[in-house]
Amino acid sequence: MSIQNSARRGASPKGVRAGRQQDEKRGIIAPSEVALDKFSGRVRAAETAPKVDRRRARKTTADVQVPRVQTNMNALRFGLRSLDILAVISIITLGIWGGYIGINNRGVLAPVAAAALGSVIFIAMMHACRAYHFGPAERLSAHLKTVAIASLSALGLWLTIALITRPETFLPDALAKAGLGATALLLILHTLYHKQIERFHARGALAPTIVMLGATESARRIIEENAKTKELNILAIFDDRLARAPHNIHGVPVIGQVEDLLAWDALPYINRIVVTLPSMASQRKKDFVDRVRLLPNRIAFVVDEFENLNHVQQRVSEIAEISLTDVTGNPKSGRHTAIKRMMDVGISATALVLGAPVLALIALLIKLDSPGPVLFKQSRHGFNNRVFDVYKFRSMRNDMADPDAAQQTQAGDARVTKIGRFIRKTSIDELPQLLNVLKGEMSLVGPRPHAVGMRTAGKASIELVQEYAHRHKVKPGMTGWAQINGSRGPLHDAADVERRVKLDVEYIERSNALFDLYIMLKTLPVLLGDSEAIR
Repeated sequence: MSIQNSARRGASPKGVRAGRQQDEKRGIIAPSEVALDKFSGRVRAAETAPKVDRRRARKTTADVQVPRVQTNMNALRFGLRSLDILAVISIITLGIWGGYIGINNRGVLAPVAAAALGSVIFIAMMHACRAYHFGPAERLSAHLKTVAIASLSALGLWLTIALITRPETFLPDALAKAGLGATALLLILHTLYHKQIERFHARGALAPTIVMLGATESARRIIEENAKTKELNILAIFDDRLARAPHNIHGVPVIGQVEDLLAWDALPYINRIVVTLPSMASQRKKDFVDRVRLLPNRIAFVVDEFENLNHVQQRVSEIAEISLTDVTGNPKSGRHTAIKRMMDVGISATALVLGAPVLALIALLIKLDSPGPVLFKQSRHGFNNRVFDVYKFRSMRNDMADPDAAQQTQAGDARVTKIGRFIRKTSIDELPQLLNVLKGEMSLVGPRPHAVGMRTAGKASIELVQEYAHRHKVKPGMTGWAQINGSRGPLHDAADVERRVKLDVEYIERSNALFDLYIMLKTLPVLLGDSEAIR
């Protein structure tokens, strides 16, 4: 038996098992040895079996749905308020016109004065009653009740003022009919407003998208309050101490560390990053900000006052207003955003219509000059680092196109066509970007969009200047403060990049409608008088 066993030492495991089974049948191996072999087999099987991780898996950034189409709620409120002003002025003026014209030979002065007073009172009362809040949890019946109270209160105040002052042309029945007409019109308009805004809220297009840094008590309180009003779209929480963090806080998942946030492809669609670490964690706060402050997204701290707040019935927006301290600057008002967008749409649409013959002629010349498409598309960084395709007239040979901007244009560049030199020199090649403006990807005025992955002096341009990403806090523009101050064309070194970024950030801080008009008026003379910039 020992000879047989020793002979099998060099055999394969399958061969050994087969041999032992034959020996067992012949009675050569003792039963005790057989039992020992079976026991050792079970032990070895248990040792080699893979361990199963029964812990619940965390959600990742891939599991979080981020709205890609968003609307500025403050700008929308400004637009709806403007529509109401026009509607109220129109209905009140029409309502009292017939009753006032010809009274005491006052002509149009009386109805205009009465309409102006009534319109101001109606809109002021609507604003005072918060009829333009349009909260996500507000029902249509509650909203219409607010509108009715505001309108009827305005009508009562209007009649009271007219009764006290008692002008010679005072006609209470005409005022009452006009006021009731304005009330009815406002109720109809706000029914339509509420239905549309309800659809926007259902898509998550109005509430600002939020992520939090720190799975803390402050984060829990904000999330709990937000669950009542749904004014914020809190998507996820990131925490570097992931092993200690829960899987979620009231349904908001804790999905990763700061590195996961920085690598998230949906980060450009996040409106605000809120740091919710307590005051005692000052070093952790500093570390967080040092790692994320160069992002174009707004970054804010929850300051100590919030940690001691007991007014849990306050709306989340009110709590945020008194407890959040911005690190990277405040956004522009809704009025600024709405006016800028109206200017963009109005001017760009008019320019496209009036300039259609010129655009068609340029397209024909490009086709005749060299083979290839008329338009050239290139990926650029826009607002919050969002990537979009910018449109330009093709000015280079199609077989030498550089969609990745690996090589910036140089003087006498052989890639540029004959017609390309002309349209680049006059910046006519930029005119198709009016389409980007209409689509909302660009503005008429703003920092010029740089190509994704653009390099300067052999390095990524974004690595040369610490504040580079700050130029993406607004939509890029067809022209800008940097362009009319000489920073045009390719950037040759870090000093060029730094100067352009400095001018772009200065524009963002000073931006308003009049400043934009000034830049647009200065653009054409600057372009025509610039013979040195390489284009």
